[in-house]
Amino acid sequence: MGETIDPIVLDSSVVSYIFNSDPIARYYVERMRGNRQYISFQTLEEAWYGAHSRGWGARRMQELTSHLERYEVIWPDTDLVEVCARLRAERRASGRELNMADAWIAATAIMLNCPLASHDSHFVEVPNLQLIRSPIP
Repeated sequence: MGETIDPIVLDSSVVSYIFNSDPIARYYVERMRGNRQYISFQTLEEAWYGAHSRGWGARRMQELTSHLERYEVIWPDTDLVEVCARLRAERRASGRELNMADAWIAATAIMLNCPLASHDSHFVEVPNLQLIRSPIP
């Protein structure tokens, strides 16, 4: 039998740190080693939005394309839509609402029942979300 590779979802912050070779990326890269790495379609959109809004040239866009190709993208389907809607409703009822983009990303990890690697503190209190977060601010 083949070896099981545990999945992990990467938030936009972690994808950006890795792409830009930020020193904080080391913490996440070490924890992701040997794991199957996913990103939400929302993270993909945020990466491209950042590139277009900064007016990146062809070379930098190609570097981003190559970087993003290493991740498997999770696209929305009926299950993800349901998990996201339920999560947003629960967070709103608790008085700790998540914005739509973060809800999609958190819902992706919850749906896949795998950890979310994120440097953002607003995911800390999301129930049923396993979080990998660097202690380095």
